[in-house]
Amino acid sequence: MATIIQQPVPAPVIPIMKKQGVIIKRFKSVKAFETLLFKFLKRNNVLHLSTGRNNVVRSTPLEYRLVERTFYILSEGGGKFANLAVNRRVCFSIAEPYHPREDFWSYKGVQVWGTATVYSSKENPRQFNAALKKMRIFDSLKSLGIKELSPAFNYRIIAITPDIIKYVNPREGVFRVTWKRRG
Repeated sequence: MATIIQQPVPAPVIPIMKKQGVIIKRFKSVKAFETLLFKFLKRNNVLHLSTGRNNVVRSTPLEYRLVERTFYILSEGGGKFANLAVNRRVCFSIAEPYHPREDFWSYKGVQVWGTATVYSSKENPRQFNAALKKMRIFDSLKSLGIKELSPAFNYRIIAITPDIIKYVNPREGVFRVTWKRRG
């Protein structure tokens, strides 16, 4: 279950948007908004994950797989894991290319806040293997002629449950809509 909060478009901006063919939708239901939101999330595959500890923050571009409402990332290492060991709260963004000279209203992206869980083949092999299946990693490897993950790397999976997602995409009718997970 979730709720949405839709910020109003500032009054002086409405006629400018209309003149350029931008019509902002008023979502009557969470489901209607989620249809557009998850369509955007599924057509992309790279996020920029921010993790932090001791007032030091890092951001890492990573490939993700979205399964139901969980973001899964397969990674072999890096400072993000040291951060996640002490602080599971994360933030990430996903954006598509923006060309304001061609279309000022074509910007689109999300910012997501959530909680990460790390699975490894050594510490929690059952959850690690279940996540690999959900991600369909072996299907991807098979298409490349690879039979297994290289044992040379200490692969781990980061599973992120989103709590808040802010989405903007004026050209498709979305202006500052916030999705919040309940419970």
